[in-house]
This record gives sequence, structure tokens and C-alpha cells, in this order.
Amino acid sequence: MRHHSLRNAFVSLALTAALTGGIFAQQAADSSDDQVKERLDFLENALESAQPRAKLWWYGWIAGYSGAAIIQGGLAAANWDKTGDDKDFAEDMLVGGVTCALGSAGLLISPFVPAYGPGRLRALPEGTPDERRAKLVHAEELLRECAEREKQGRGWLTHGLNLGVNAAAGLVTVLVFDRPWSEGLLTFAISESVSLLNIFSQPRRARRDLKNYEIKFLGKPGSYRGGAAEPIWYFGVHPGGISFGIRF
Repeated sequence: MRHHSLRNAFVSLALTAALTGGIFAQQAADSSDDQVKERLDFLENALESAQPRAKLWWYGWIAGYSGAAIIQGGLAAANWDKTGDDKDFAEDMLVGGVTCALGSAGLLISPFVPAYGPGRLRALPEGTPDERRAKLVHAEELLRECAEREKQGRGWLTHGLNLGVNAAAGLVTVLVFDRPWSEGLLTFAISESVSLLNIFSQPRRARRDLKNYEIKFLGKPGSYRGGAAEPIWYFGVHPGGISFGIRF
């Protein structure tokens, strides 16, 4: 019974997605060329305007995580044969390097669509009314894809994966390297703080732009939201530590 319920749910979701896409395509087909141009201008401006900050966040975190992984890996190797506090330092660097490498890998495995998606749209022709209508459909799909990626980046699954990796880092510190629980908790706290900084510094403009687009052009009820500036986070890596902050 449960198998059939799940199958029916998946079929229902697939049909809903297909019907929704068909509705939007039909709306584009029924619009005049001037209306298509207006909607396309809105979408292109929204995607293009959001791309620089999206690229800064995505590439910045990949570079930060990768740089931290390399630096900490090198420090771990340089101090691995030592004893006492130097040995503890090497173990901490190894754990930190591995968690940073996983953070970088996660960003590469699940690319941040707002950072590179507008390039796909720019490549599409728009010289004729039919080309503009086709481009409008792609632009709508792209903005929804960007909004969904932003939602996933702040969702519970992302939080859970980060929590699991950071908890594992703390357990390795305690169980593998035979260190006190207080040091394992400190490892977890530092790693989780960096993960939360990554999550909450992620841009979220596409979700706002999609809502405004649906209100303005598709008749969705709601209040139009203005372009409030988002805070700018900065993140730096240096031997033996990290630095970060926020500018409003």
C-alpha cells in the first residue's frame, strides 16, 4: 500500500510540473510581442543583476574551502611526526583540512545556478517574435531553477549534511586521536560555525525576484517586494585560522 501511495505521489508531482510548464508556455504564446519583451526584460535584468554577487559567493567559498584544505593539509604534514601540542595541532589541521575539502566538493557537486545560469540565457537568440517567446519560456524556467537552488542551499537537508560532517569531525578528534571530549566539541563548534556562515551568507535574491515576477505578470496574489540590499559577508583564510565578518 505504501509503495502504491509513493508511486501515486510521484506521478502527481510529475503531472503537476508538466501541466505548470505547459501553462507558462501557453501564457507566453498568448502574449503580444511587446508583453513578451517586457517580461523578458524583467527576467534578464533580475538574473543578470543577481549574478555578480552569486559568483562572488560561489567562487569565493570554493576558493576559501580549497585554500583552507591545502594550507591545513600542509601544516598537518609538516607537524605530523612531532609530539605534544604540535601533534595535537597536526591532528586538528588534518581534521579541518578534510572538512574544508568536503565543503569545496559539495559546492562543486551541487553548483550554484544563479552564478552561471544567466550565461545560458544570453546564448539564446531573440531576433524574432518566436525566438523571444521561446527565450521567455527558458528565462522563466531558469529563474525558477535559481530560486529552487537557493531554497535547497538553506534547507534542512543542507543543514543536516553539514551537521553530520561536523559531528564526525568532532568524533574523529575524540575517538581516533584520543583527545578530550572538550576538544572534540570545540572542533565541532568551529566547523559548524563555518558551515552556518556559508549557508546564511548565500544569496537569496532569485526567490524574491520570482515572487515579484509572478505577482506582476502572472496574476499571483501577494505584495510586491522592493530590492532591499543584502548584507555582504567576507571570509578569509590564513595559516592556522580563518577570519570572517559582515558589512551592511
